[in-house]
Amino acid sequence: MFVINTGNLELRLEVVPAASLLLHEEVIPDQAENLALEFRNWANLQNPVIVDDEYMVLDGHHRASVFRELGFRHILVCRLDYLNAAVQLRYWFRRLGRVLEPDSFRQLVEEVGGTLQQVDNADTLRKLWRENRFQCGIQQSQFFALLHFRNEVVNDAVSAYRVVETIQKRLVEEGKRLEYIPCQAVEEARFCQELRADELIIWTPRISKKMVVDAVKKNKRFTPKATRHLIPARPLNVNMPIALLREPMPLEEINGRLMELLNNKKMRRFGPGQIVNGRYYEEALYVFFDETG
Repeated sequence: MFVINTGNLELRLEVVPAASLLLHEEVIPDQAENLALEFRNWANLQNPVIVDDEYMVLDGHHRASVFRELGFRHILVCRLDYLNAAVQLRYWFRRLGRVLEPDSFRQLVEEVGGTLQQVDNADTLRKLWRENRFQCGIQQSQFFALLHFRNEVVNDAVSAYRVVETIQKRLVEEGKRLEYIPCQAVEEARFCQELRADELIIWTPRISKKMVVDAVKKNKRFTPKATRHLIPARPLNVNMPIALLREPMPLEEINGRLMELLNNKKMRRFGPGQIVNGRYYEEALYVFFDETG
């Protein structure tokens, strides 16, 4: 095991059986299919899947799912303490375009067992939304509403997201454009000012870490893009040879190869706010690279 001590959290790099990973979210089929095609041509697994101490996946559900689908025996992970306060849990809100009026989907909401309660402003909505983790918020232009569900429809966080998934699928089928956005975006004045009149935001239910762990224990999965885990730092560019992860090699031997690989590399820390391969990272990065010269 290769350990990176970030100061407030240990990052432990190791290879584990692919079948040992516990998924708490479903995957998006198209995204998983595209990733499977890419993996067939890759020589290395660039970055580890982020997991907790019980091997529950926090970031990398699609990679973990595809590895199983393609028959890989092992997978590279970065293990950490999920209950550490430095590990934050946030959510993905839904932005839907081409929604002409908020009332246009009121009937849809009622069909799935929900009701809309209009409120005066975003501050009121935020206060009420935070009082019940299973509720949703609706924001469009100057229209704000709380979305309640009947108890027989929503009785836990997993069922709350299942209803959200039903609503967004119906809207997409009607020609609405769907985009996933970080929950904190609605706190930004510029973001709200730039929203188009036909764009509607669904503030998704507020999951807790306990809810995530409980769902896994009960063998339940959230719908895709439910959780958004923020960790204080993550390792990048490990580049573990995929061939090793296919081999029926003893786990101890594979981890020995991993240690040899990483000990022959250099590692550099970069502060938060970096863009790597087109992705923006809010956390600090520990980037591995081969020593040259």
